[in-house]
Amino acid sequence: MLINVCTLPQEKRLAAADVIRTLTDFNLPELKYFSDLPCPRHASIDEGQEQVPPCRRCSIRFRKHQRVGIAWLWMRGKGLIADQMGTGKTATAAGLLACAKEAGELDDSRALVVCRAAAVGQWKQEMDRFIPAIPSTVAKGTRKQRIERYLSGWDLLVAGQQIFLNDAELLDEVNIRTLVVDDVDALRNPRNRTAYYLKRLARSCRRVVVMTGTPLQKRLPEIHSILEPLDGWQTFGSLTRFRASYVRDELVEIYNPKLGRKIKTKRDVGYQNMDDFVAKFRPYVLRRTPADITDVEMPALIPNTVWIDLHQAQRERYADLRKGVLKVIKEHGTHVRKADAVARWTYGAQICAGLSTLGEPDGPGTSAKLDWIENKLDGDLAEDKVVIFCRFTNTAESLQARLARMGIGQVTIWGREPDKDLRLARQNQFWDDPATRVLIGTEAIEQSINLQCARHLINVDQLLNPARMQQLASRVKRIGSAYHTVFVHSLLARATQEEGVLDLLEREQALTDYVWGEANELFEALHPLALLELIGGTRT
Repeated sequence: MLINVCTLPQEKRLAAADVIRTLTDFNLPELKYFSDLPCPRHASIDEGQEQVPPCRRCSIRFRKHQRVGIAWLWMRGKGLIADQMGTGKTATAAGLLACAKEAGELDDSRALVVCRAAAVGQWKQEMDRFIPAIPSTVAKGTRKQRIERYLSGWDLLVAGQQIFLNDAELLDEVNIRTLVVDDVDALRNPRNRTAYYLKRLARSCRRVVVMTGTPLQKRLPEIHSILEPLDGWQTFGSLTRFRASYVRDELVEIYNPKLGRKIKTKRDVGYQNMDDFVAKFRPYVLRRTPADITDVEMPALIPNTVWIDLHQAQRERYADLRKGVLKVIKEHGTHVRKADAVARWTYGAQICAGLSTLGEPDGPGTSAKLDWIENKLDGDLAEDKVVIFCRFTNTAESLQARLARMGIGQVTIWGREPDKDLRLARQNQFWDDPATRVLIGTEAIEQSINLQCARHLINVDQLLNPARMQQLASRVKRIGSAYHTVFVHSLLARATQEEGVLDLLEREQALTDYVWGEANELFEALHPLALLELIGGTRT
């Protein structure tokens, strides 16, 4: 049995954790509660006899970076796992839970995973795959049904953020001492109610794991909020003290559209004492990139920017939009309202996607992008599984109809059908059914969905945030991919606002470079006028 390290002096545990986080491998003891067995379908295949295709029902053997991550979390107690997306953070969390069970920590307490609602089914499926001997359940159903579940026999509960928020008072009564938070977004804002209850629960937990796959953003106060459930306040103090130590602010003049004049306000203008911040921050965090993973091959990602000429009807509609935008710029200049700029930007993106996105009938000459997809699925990509991202549901509907006419098997995951079980069933169908070649997804597939059975991702639309586009790419670029190379095809319309997008994905990476020691692309927020200038073709 593993020793319950929570009984060791904190200084010894943290010192050991600091040593472990520098290692490239760690010799974990055999964990009887973690299954490394193949599924029944692949159990008869001898190792080395035949390559087993990617299977989400077979369990895994820990990679080196996962063994280090489990050991680091085991000694530290509370930490942030920030490994890049697709590197197997869920298995690391499962390994920690297996350690906790084996050491007897779950004999007198329970564990809770809080994640996005869309990820609940996948978390339960992964826990059943990795740690099947640990009784687990999902927080779902009516309030009465959930209460009955909370009172039943389980060691691990998986809950979506909204249900956790609704039932926070109830969950206080079930003796949770291990907390896993998948997705830090709810923790970024200290005034968020979900963040409040997560931090309150974390104070009574002996183990807290926060997981993120994207680099923390450039706002240091967000990092302070994320570190609070990890006892970061012991190092950094209150937010007021933190800001005084590391954030520089000045009085600046900004235009207030409601008042119609400039006003003076405090604004963060930079940071200070960063060497001190990084030295104190690093012990709380473990982050590995694909370059750090040497015992398994991550697929190489090849981006393919595809420039497309709009059809005549699309060009005419976009020309009308451009005339209106140029008029707005001339009349209002820098006083353009953000809501007006975003609305026109969205309208331009819909035209580029296809006129059916605006609610018009789909057909010949209405969408150059969907025509390109049809040609590729019937040509170069005829033998591959493909994920297609559409920002707009009308675009997805048109694509559904086109693929149905072509006889191409497909499933769709989108916000119109939020049922978590249905989404998981469609994800499983895409994996398991050879005839289901295409998965169409809206922003519902951005996070917490594994699609490494596909070799291609086609982006019909671009999101104005490189981190979110990277999240989409990570649906297919993951450990366990069937391919050495995966492709991301980004469809961009010539002579439109999309021509300027790539040039404006500037590298605002000073802070993240300093904190992580790596380069990360972050999108520089555009002034409303800049959005209109892109549409109007006046921005260079």
